Amino acid sequence: MKKIFAVLTVFFTCFISGQTKDNPLVILDSKSIGYMDQNKLKHIDPNDMQLFIYKGTRSEILEKFGSNSGVVIFATNKYILETFYKDNIENSSLKKEIPTVDRLSKIGVIGSKAEVKNLPYAELVRYIKTTPNNDDVLKITSIAFIEPSVAVKMNPDWKFGAIEIMSTQDR
Repeated sequence: MKKIFAVLTVFFTCFISGQTKDNPLVILDSKSIGYMDQNKLKHIDPNDMQLFIYKGTRSEILEKFGSNSGVVIFATNKYILETFYKDNIENSSLKKEIPTVDRLSKIGVIGSKAEVKNLPYAELVRYIKTTPNNDDVLKITSIAFIEPSVAVKMNPDWKFGAIEIMSTQDR
């Protein structure tokens, strides 16, 4: 009986200490990977990810994520491209112009806000889930492909074309 009590005490102590750490909860590519420490993200190139800090009251963060110490959300560029492609291109008529995720990474992106141009990851991430319970994903009303001959007139780097994304709302 003492062993069971000891195991339960250790388990409870670990659970409580994990929830009260000053380190924020880390979510990477829509998956919770635990609380921030030096080893969590060292295998990821910082140039290959986008960073978001979930803003909300302490009670909102606790309710939504189960964390008392904040939430830091990372999405790798690969995750952003693959998720956007799977959700919006793969089973659409756009697959003819954008046959692969690699091609998506080479085209320009124009967002529903006129000033958002050529920021592909920052724009595409607005339309995908970055957390397991993300309710803030913008709904796409249409995506138009811009032919390369027209796209390069807008931006010389858009040799493979561009897409213009229209959504139901702006953030």
